[in-house]
Order: sequence, then structure tokens, then C-alpha cells
Amino acid sequence: MQQVARLRISIIGAGNVAWHLAPALASVTDVRQVISRHEDSAGALAARVNAVCGLEGREKCCKATASLDCLYGDSDLYLIVSNDDSIATIASSTENFPGIWAHTSGSVGLEVFDGEKTAFGSFYPLQTFSKEIPVDVGKVPFFVEGSRPEVLETLKSVAGLVSSRVYTATSRRRRALHLAAVFACNFANQMWAEADILLRKEGLDITCLLPLLEATLGKLGSLSPAGAMTGPAQRGDMNVLRRHIEELPDEEMKELYRIVSQRILDASHPELII
Repeated sequence: MQQVARLRISIIGAGNVAWHLAPALASVTDVRQVISRHEDSAGALAARVNAVCGLEGREKCCKATASLDCLYGDSDLYLIVSNDDSIATIASSTENFPGIWAHTSGSVGLEVFDGEKTAFGSFYPLQTFSKEIPVDVGKVPFFVEGSRPEVLETLKSVAGLVSSRVYTATSRRRRALHLAAVFACNFANQMWAEADILLRKEGLDITCLLPLLEATLGKLGSLSPAGAMTGPAQRGDMNVLRRHIEELPDEEMKELYRIVSQRILDASHPELII
């Protein structure tokens, strides 16, 4: 294996995660290739990191970007940065090149590579990524796992080149992290979307709540989530809870409010049922 800082990397995928991860890696390694079934995205990311998009050389992207046959056989790391459902297909439809194969998923275990690859692992950045929003990859926690000790050490070293927060995590622990992140990030964002619906009905928008959201997140530095809870359910104020339910515009939102409020009541006032 080459020195980590000179590692030759092939990126498979050109979505939101790859858009931020590939440039970070390219600044400290040789990201030499981008392959994706979406030709425009692959070409844009290849240009962003000055990588090959297929086999025609750095000055011109290969048009067959959907073909995994374009993969180099002598890369040191093949990083699958694609949606979870495609990882198994990629693993089974590519040659078992001697480099390390790793995916960036939080919910897919290493067993996806069993019987398909010799050296493999996971390289999971725990962050939400959108192409148009800058991300400081140096602050993103990476959770890595390897099929062998030397594979793990290589992936830890690569992650350490781009981030100061690198941890070892088994597939089981990584799945728990991903599940927790769905609650903390995706579900929270959906709640903000529901709040935005209510606000827009009155000519307002979600920016009205930004100071509240910032204060709520700020509490997590010194209080547990349970200890930071406030609001009518935490107080057991059933009159307010019932009035809120009456004011909601549809049954789906009413049911959502009931379920979440009851969850809070169960922790603070288990004798109360909304």
C-alpha cells in the first residue's frame, strides 16, 4: 500500500455526499476518477477535483460514466458514495481489484462485501450534506470499520487527513448512529417543515423561530435532551395541548401532535393521557 497521503482513490457516486467529500480527499490524496450513472453530475464532480471521469484522461471525460467497467484496476481505495440500495449491486458487479473497497453508508453493514471483495470497510461521515451548502469536512465525525486490522488503520488514516474527529465503529454501532441521526436531523427538519406550514398561513415563516432553535440546540452543551425539555407537555398543561390539537388544520398534523405530546407526557407526567 502506498503512503496514505499519496493514496489513489476512485470515487463511485457523485451525489451530495461525494460533492463535499471528494474535494476534501482530493486536497490530501489523489482522487483520480469519478464514476456515476448520472453523466452530468460525474463530469461536474470530476472537474471539481481534476479527476478522470472514465478512461479518456484528465482533459476529457468518458461519456460512458454509467459503466463500472471504466474503473481503474490499480486504485488503492474504491469509495462507494452512493445511495444504500445500490451498494450491494456495485459490490457484486465490479471486479475484486486488490485495493480497499469502502462505502459511506451509516445503515449498510460490511456484510454487503462478503464474498465479493477481499479488503473492505466503511467510511461513514455523520453529517447532512446538500450541494449548495458549504460543509467544513474537518469538523465532521467519521466512523470507520475494516475487514482486517490493516484495512481499518488505512481508513482511519485517510479519515484523519480530512477530519479531526475519527472513530472506530462496528456495523451495529454505525446503524445506531444513523438511526439516532434520523431522529435528531431528518425528523427534526420535518417538524420545522410542519411549523413553517402553520406560520405561512399567518404570513410568517420559519425564520421567526431561528432564535428559539439556536437556544434549544445551545442547551445540549450543558443539559441532556430530557433535561432541556420545556413546553406544555412537559408542564402537563392539558388545556393548552387540547386547544393546540383543535387549532391544527388536518388530521395528520393532529395525530402527529398527539403522538409526540404523549411521548413527552409519558416521561414527565405518566398519569396523563392526551
